[in-house]
Amino acid sequence: MDARVDRKLKVTTPSDLEIAMTREFDAPRHLVFDAMTKPEFVVRWLGCGAMTMPVCEIDLRVGGAYRYVFRSSDGIEHVLRGTYREVVRPEYVVFGETFCMPGFTSEEYQVTSIFTEMGGKTKLTTIIEHPTKEARDGHLNSGIEKGVEPAYDRLADVVAAMA
Repeated sequence: MDARVDRKLKVTTPSDLEIAMTREFDAPRHLVFDAMTKPEFVVRWLGCGAMTMPVCEIDLRVGGAYRYVFRSSDGIEHVLRGTYREVVRPEYVVFGETFCMPGFTSEEYQVTSIFTEMGGKTKLTTIIEHPTKEARDGHLNSGIEKGVEPAYDRLADVVAAMA
């Protein structure tokens, strides 16, 4: 393991509306970008390990949409969906996102993922901007790091296999 790659997820709140997450990957940014934006890779890492992802649709272009459906063992579906606002491969992607599950649909929030390459390694910075502090706090208090950290560990494995 290269000591220069910080594989620990860092979650901060840079403003009353934002959640920022950073993690480094031992791969060039074009591979990390592809693993996060191509369905054949996304289905291998995104989501909770206890759920399946029967739907992974991605139309990666400005104005294009995506839709992920996660299904729990008892058949309950959770949906992430949104529209791409900016796509600059392999530098960054910006999209609006809504989370839906039975009895709850979030307000749309904006997600910006920035891929910074440093000597063949990639620092991924994801900023989630909510419309209100209450929405941000609700997302933060949902245990976001408990879901994102193992997903990013799986992402690191996917990216390693792509190299």
